[in-house]
Amino acid sequence: MLIRSEKQLKELKNYQPKSCLVSSLYLNTDGSKFSKKEIEVIFKDLVKEKKAEATDDVLQDIKRMEQYISQNLDIVKTKGIVIFSCSKENFWQVYELNISPPNLFVIDKNPYVRPLFVIFSKLYKICTVIFDHRKARIFEVFGNEIALRDEIYDETPKRIKVAGYHGFDESRAVEYQTNKIIEHYKKIVNRLLEIYQSDKFDILLVGAKPQDVNLFVEQLHPYLEKVYGGSFNLPVDAKEADVLRKSLELQMKLEIEKEKKVIEQLETHAHSETSGMAVLGIKDTIRALNEANVNKLVFNLDFTYAGKYCPSCNYLALKEDKCPKCGTNLIRESNIIFKLIDVAIEKGADIYPIFYSNTLNQGVGAMLRHKGIMKTTV
Repeated sequence: MLIRSEKQLKELKNYQPKSCLVSSLYLNTDGSKFSKKEIEVIFKDLVKEKKAEATDDVLQDIKRMEQYISQNLDIVKTKGIVIFSCSKENFWQVYELNISPPNLFVIDKNPYVRPLFVIFSKLYKICTVIFDHRKARIFEVFGNEIALRDEIYDETPKRIKVAGYHGFDESRAVEYQTNKIIEHYKKIVNRLLEIYQSDKFDILLVGAKPQDVNLFVEQLHPYLEKVYGGSFNLPVDAKEADVLRKSLELQMKLEIEKEKKVIEQLETHAHSETSGMAVLGIKDTIRALNEANVNKLVFNLDFTYAGKYCPSCNYLALKEDKCPKCGTNLIRESNIIFKLIDVAIEKGADIYPIFYSNTLNQGVGAMLRHKGIMKTTV
């Protein structure tokens, strides 16, 4: 199953059983990095520390998850899975991801969906059109799924050459054919615009012969120009699996370029002696969040760090035992990064996860709202 909308996520977040807890598992299942045996070991390590305090219902959740991973896990098809379980109420949902999540196991009153919100922020709806001079196929791509949305066919004349006086007849024939091709392209563009206006997509990708792409792109409506991401060479009758692969490869390339720009901007400001408008590393990022001085929180998706937070006012810390603001005992988290995300969102900051590059120095950092932070103890 795939998460297809933020509404679906919110409904999942609001699920609360009456008399039991919900177990939430996030597991990196990337077969290019781990064997199935290694993934099973990672899962057992994740749940080990929870078993001692787990209720019978949670132990049933863990057992069912273990069986699923052993019997159903496909490390070739998916890079990650998310499982929510509440055995007492027979609540069981599995989500496949084409992005590797951090490894987490959480027991709470509701499904723990914050990592899914982060992942969903970079799951783009892609519209891919592949075409030639006579035919077009329009696809919708989301996650690792593809669906044919529409097909268009026109009786465009083939390239012809007609001998004539000084090439006059040939020139007219070529002009006629070019105009017919442009009409065909405009018909495709009009259909793309209809789809965009009725069911907006985030990225438009084009598959065609390189010599045909420029003429097609010239016909794009301004709305489509804004979401146009680029092109690749693919025949109009290509298999859906090839269209999906090419679309995801190009989308990933575009995203890597964006991530590198964000990382470069962050690190340039953080290392500048005069800027003071960015910080790197867990300590300074926590200080900036505690001061409500974060404009954009940037982090590697797989970054983990143990820390503490105040359940009363969300003060963040690494070593402190009591909250210096309200005196409440701080709660320890084996991975504090998602609490940083919660605090950033609560204080109106943007979040920017690094999914593909994984080159952010020290794993986490922030662009600031105003220059500098106080070197408080955390």
